[in-house]
Amino acid sequence: MTRRAWWLAVAVLAALGLLALRFAATEPRVDGHGRLTFYPGKTVVPCPTQDPRTAVIFIAGQSNAANYGEKRQTTAFGDRVVAFFEGACTVAASPLLGGDFNEGESLTPMADELIRSGRFDRVVLAPVAVGGTEIARWVDGDLAPVLRQALAAVQARYRVTHAIWHQGENDALIGLSAADYKRQFDVLLGRWRAQGMAAPVFISVTTRCYPNWMADNPVALAQRSLPDPARGLHPGPDSDALLPSAELRDGACHHNAQGQAHLAKLWAAALLVVDPAP
Repeated sequence: MTRRAWWLAVAVLAALGLLALRFAATEPRVDGHGRLTFYPGKTVVPCPTQDPRTAVIFIAGQSNAANYGEKRQTTAFGDRVVAFFEGACTVAASPLLGGDFNEGESLTPMADELIRSGRFDRVVLAPVAVGGTEIARWVDGDLAPVLRQALAAVQARYRVTHAIWHQGENDALIGLSAADYKRQFDVLLGRWRAQGMAAPVFISVTTRCYPNWMADNPVALAQRSLPDPARGLHPGPDSDALLPSAELRDGACHHNAQGQAHLAKLWAAALLVVDPAP
């Protein structure tokens, strides 16, 4: 080994050691929005090198993308499925950093489904999600810079191949109009494109929550109308229609284990029918 190679190896090992120390504490840590920035027991791994068979998925939204599911998940594929957060990678396992709760999610089993499909060899998950949030907070409010910074961090290392928008329950609750929801989403999309993210964006229909919820409410209608392949917008799962109340925790907002598994398969199926960003 040459001296230069030796020093390079030392530098890499030192960097991994620092990351390991970062994840060696015993108490969870959160940011000012309640998002997990550290959770004990995470397995730190080198972030994979991206190639055409690597999916890099940026996920934004509210509780059903933010670790509010009943069952904690761990990938079946080890370091082939990782969670990316602030420049570091860990083996994907609930709760994912970047979400604001500490239970389960559907993103890790979704990634496993993508591996099982044979289309991808590796999956990188990059979530930024906070429960109980209206779209306005992501567009013009306190979470707008958080969203921008999270995307910038991913793009500093990777080319995003897919983006997921999984949000809407709170806007349905407050009675946001379809026109206002679409207008705000267009602003959000424009900012993502201005940041250089050319990936297809998948929009779920996600409004079911609270006792006074009604199907085909204005937000759900807006979400169903947004897909437009010419703009790189594609339908994600219609969880309002496809996940029965038996798959919700206490019949309310969040998913039980059966619902998590069902949603994971729906998300994987949606992503697999659209070519990733080149």
